[in-house]
Amino acid sequence: MLLQSLPNETLLQILHSISSVQDVLSLTLTSHRFHNLLSRPAQRLPILFDAAERQFGPLSSAVAVVTHYPSQFPHIPRPSPPKSLSLLKQILQVGQVANAWADLYPFTYWRGTEQDCASRRLLREHERYRVRRACYRIWLYDLAFHNANFRRYTRLQPPVVRSRAALLRAWPTRELGELLDFQSMMRAVLELFVCPSDGAVIHRHKERYGEMPLVNLSHPPGLKAHRYDHSSSTYTHPAYHHHEIWEGWGGDVEWYYVVEDMLKLHPGQLMELYDFVVNGKGKLGMMDGMMTTTTTTTSHKAAVKAFVARLGEWFDNNGETLGETVTFVISERGEGGEEEEEDVRGWGDLVL
Repeated sequence: MLLQSLPNETLLQILHSISSVQDVLSLTLTSHRFHNLLSRPAQRLPILFDAAERQFGPLSSAVAVVTHYPSQFPHIPRPSPPKSLSLLKQILQVGQVANAWADLYPFTYWRGTEQDCASRRLLREHERYRVRRACYRIWLYDLAFHNANFRRYTRLQPPVVRSRAALLRAWPTRELGELLDFQSMMRAVLELFVCPSDGAVIHRHKERYGEMPLVNLSHPPGLKAHRYDHSSSTYTHPAYHHHEIWEGWGGDVEWYYVVEDMLKLHPGQLMELYDFVVNGKGKLGMMDGMMTTTTTTTSHKAAVKAFVARLGEWFDNNGETLGETVTFVISERGEGGEEEEEDVRGWGDLVL
């Protein structure tokens, strides 16, 4: 039996079961009949949103990100906005980022020893769902509390702590652990690719080029220096095959505070940096409308610094607050002891 010979009711059920927005759109291009089935918004939007839920869900968490405004309290539930193509486009933008993190998760979760690498596998669909949910929630937290309105001297003020905790109280302990697990992946991406330490750069150089001497580069002229830079030049090496320059971000102490600062970036910004540094894709700042000009000879460190400098002075020396807020909420619940954050991190593995 030909697919086109089926009644419209059956074809609509088939369209509602498709798990990809692109597949729905591709199917409508195969014939006039499929195109006509989706020509009416009353039929088209529910089908597209059903596909988006399977591909990028949970959509409720994604919608909370794309509809967030600084003047609103993120912990107060808001009515769902009407379905529209404009809303769907915004969901697709953040959903693609969340799926990119789900693709990256196995490479950061199973790394290190040979046994870990041998255990690496693709995530199952329910695991990808949890990764996306954690991605959206951290994204919402970053938009609400990692901005110019929350500077370093305000982070321990009781009203500020209560406002941050109010958002996390709505989620069960296991899902708070998933947030910390996702943040661990973000930290690994920063440490391995975006902001490697001097020691990591030296180790990487020896693995790739043996005893070839390191190239010692000073800070590029005309670019504001990061407050954690050494007074002397940092260790660098050229990646000859990619025409890139890698630079370390300082010793252990300086590098630790750099990573803590960079963890305030929301998942979209950090994935943008990862794609730029590792894959050479895109232009920095496209997601937030703040373009950063780079060239093929610009070092990764210089490009990242220029990107961060566009965010404002509040960003420097002002570490992330998610970990301490999770600890605060868990202590309120009376779960765990002095090691609440590590305990919860173990309870919320995204791949279990």
